[in-house]
Amino acid sequence: MPSRCSRITSTVCTLTLSICFGVACGSGPSAPPVKASAKIDRPVSVTVNSGSCESDGKGTVGASFGGVLSFNIGPATAGGSFIGMNMTPYRGPGAYIKVLISGYPDKTHAFFGLGTVVVHADRRSGTFITDDGAASGSWNCGASLK
Repeated sequence: MPSRCSRITSTVCTLTLSICFGVACGSGPSAPPVKASAKIDRPVSVTVNSGSCESDGKGTVGASFGGVLSFNIGPATAGGSFIGMNMTPYRGPGAYIKVLISGYPDKTHAFFGLGTVVVHADRRSGTFITDDGAASGSWNCGASLK
């Protein structure tokens, strides 16, 4: 397990790292740099000005913002066996419920679980909240999701 996981439980780290499943966690050599950001309101107030949002072109979208926030929407989402998780394909703006959301915003307060991710009409920004209300905030991919 990478050294950045040593401070948190392996379960949270595994979810935070595996949620990205290769679709959206960091720009690969062929991906153009995109200015993305996320603002966490709960459990603590944190803003990160980096990240990546990508699509596999088949209805799965992944987003990762420097370990502060990660989520995936769609059928190819890692953790698809997580009880109750919705695998509905990404179809543009709207609310996606029962999405696996995770983050480790200040290296003290980790969160993971099911929640709602809202994609705004601009297709590049939105909000999130976990079902238990423990984490919430907003995100901006810097480019439109497809």
